[in-house]
Amino acid sequence: MDSDATATGVVPSTKQDGEIPRQEGGRFATGNNANPAGKGGFGERPENRASGHWSKEDSISYWYNKLLRMPEDEFSKFKSATSAQRIAWTKIQAATGSNEYALKCTKEITDRTEGRPRQDIDMSIEQDEAVPIIKGFVIPTLPEHFVDKDIIEQLGEKKAAEVLGRYNR
Repeated sequence: MDSDATATGVVPSTKQDGEIPRQEGGRFATGNNANPAGKGGFGERPENRASGHWSKEDSISYWYNKLLRMPEDEFSKFKSATSAQRIAWTKIQAATGSNEYALKCTKEITDRTEGRPRQDIDMSIEQDEAVPIIKGFVIPTLPEHFVDKDIIEQLGEKKAAEVLGRYNR
């Protein structure tokens, strides 16, 4: 066992923080290569690196638009390569039917390609019909002079008269 292993009881399998040459701020020192073998990450397979940006070609809406504008012969020969393409192609195929599911698919496709139709909300009510509904909590209404009676009970009539006289002017 190593001398480090005797102190902790664990054999170190990687370089620890103190063994890697670093600058004062904690960055690697100039010329230090923390991965000298160059294994792992995208160094071996740069084609698998994603840019991290959103791509319209990956969205279902994009493929709805693209497939809807294809000529019939091109659409029938189309082979999907991604899930978004497969979903869009399947929904468009289903929308050409004449059942309830076809109507739902048509609504889905038009909502995504043309935008949802404007939905007006009428909030007008008659004044005498306006009854507020409060759920979850109650706003108590105290009887008249409830607080005054409580103050009199706690302070006595003489002291309460002084205090209440100041605030009731």
